[in-house]
Amino acid sequence: MPIIKPCADLRNNYNEISKLCHKTNDPIFITKNGVNDLVLLSDESYELLKKRTITEDELDAAIEEKLNKQFPTFEEYKAYVDNCIREGLKELEQGKTISSEDVINGLEDKYDIKLPH
Repeated sequence: MPIIKPCADLRNNYNEISKLCHKTNDPIFITKNGVNDLVLLSDESYELLKKRTITEDELDAAIEEKLNKQFPTFEEYKAYVDNCIREGLKELEQGKTISSEDVINGLEDKYDIKLPH
């Protein structure tokens, strides 16, 4: 459950909000006139978030490197994708399906992330 506080609490109860940030390690959403305005994190949580965050260029480079190792040619990549599609359609015909909720939960567990539901 998200922690939501009005901006007046930030001004009037800074120490309490700071303790809450450090205790929960969760973001605290600060509202202004009833609308989200800021998100507060403890320094520890922010540092962990930075370590888990990569730039789009870093992600692109990592994907390209992995794909180039796994599929030296585009034809090999196309054959792999075609095979995956055929296997997926076969499993679908056989009733072997997984709910999107189970897929999301599995990804969250495997990569220790939180995805929007």
